[in-house]
Amino acid sequence: MTIPDATGAADAAVGDPAAALRADVEAIVALERMIRAAQAEQLRLIRRAHGYAHAVEGVHDGSPAGEREFATRAFIAEVATALVIPEATASGLVADAGVAGRHPATLTALATGSIGLPQARSIFDAVIGLPAAAAAALEEAALERAPSQTNAALRRRLRTLRERLHPELLGTGHRVAVAERRVVIEPAPDGMAWLSLYLQAERAHAIKHRLDASAAASDNPEAPSADPRTHGQSVLDAAADLLLAGSRTGPDGRPVDGDAAILPRVLVTVPVLTLLGHTDEPAELDGYGPIDTDTACWLAGKARSWQRILTHPETGAYLSYGRTRYRVPADLAGYLRVRDGTCRFPGCNRRAEGCDFDHTTDWAHGGGTCAANIAVLCRKHHRLKHRTRWRITLEPGGVIRWTSPAGRDHTTQPENPFLERPDASAQSEDAPADEHDDAA
Repeated sequence: MTIPDATGAADAAVGDPAAALRADVEAIVALERMIRAAQAEQLRLIRRAHGYAHAVEGVHDGSPAGEREFATRAFIAEVATALVIPEATASGLVADAGVAGRHPATLTALATGSIGLPQARSIFDAVIGLPAAAAAALEEAALERAPSQTNAALRRRLRTLRERLHPELLGTGHRVAVAERRVVIEPAPDGMAWLSLYLQAERAHAIKHRLDASAAASDNPEAPSADPRTHGQSVLDAAADLLLAGSRTGPDGRPVDGDAAILPRVLVTVPVLTLLGHTDEPAELDGYGPIDTDTACWLAGKARSWQRILTHPETGAYLSYGRTRYRVPADLAGYLRVRDGTCRFPGCNRRAEGCDFDHTTDWAHGGGTCAANIAVLCRKHHRLKHRTRWRITLEPGGVIRWTSPAGRDHTTQPENPFLERPDASAQSEDAPADEHDDAA
């Protein structure tokens, strides 16, 4: 195995920093591909060695389960001591090798370097418990996107794919999991402790939104010395205050209506046919993913107002305001947040609700206020786009192509790729130019 050396290419590019940068980045990528190929080969060898280990112990497929289990334990210990790693880590490698053998397409993607080991493991985890046909469909769909997604983004995508391919698991699993809801306290150093709540996703996100809003309301930017707390500290204190003040929860694990009940705003995309009972297609809880139909219908019944976001926008939906206005109107803003889901910079997972709206072609340069020219970017990557040589192209369907300063292309996909109708091309008088776009 030859380790790539970019020294020659970099030396040849003296006087051209962009070319030298490109050479070094290419060498880094080549090294990463070699590491991934080695990891794939390691999994293949572990799977083969596992078979040899069983032969050494004198067990086979027809042996009693207890004998096969102890043969596997012996092999795990063999791997752990050979690599000087904990047995728990070695056990994970053996398990990965076993699943990889049943999913050669994912193992090939790892061997060619198009995905990393964490992404491969996420795919392996997602197919567990699925029927063979559903598992194959999920693996194929996952491998289409995995090369251009971080592991965190891929795991969110896999969760959605899994529930769409096998939706009955969502309702059944959710009912079982709700019965296990609990509060856990774990000691920590320096007189501290971790207080964790294992609860339904829609309640967890509602609580987080309520805490963020409470902390933001207490901020005083004009007199920062009046409250020296950080935002994180304010959020924690708001949580403690609410918990100590108390609100009542019913036996079903949901808030009881009343003055003390917490009814925060939660953004949920619910297919209209699901609400009518004509389909089992899961609803989407913003920031989490699929939720079961019963919970979606319960949330829909509690909603005090509705913002309609349909999977296929209605003919009259305003997805474009052309040059008639600069700031993003509320209905278009809601559509863009749900379409993009997160900041659209490669690898960024900041949720869209806390991000800015960026005109791909600047308003000052003739760009319109429409879905085809606006993307959600967090403040950090919004500034990066304006102040560095990172460049962005918004393609049909909400697909975004980024070009790095080194000339490398990266593609990001929208979280919910709605089918958009063509944007209006009507023009009106120019509005004042502004170098900054709207905050979300």
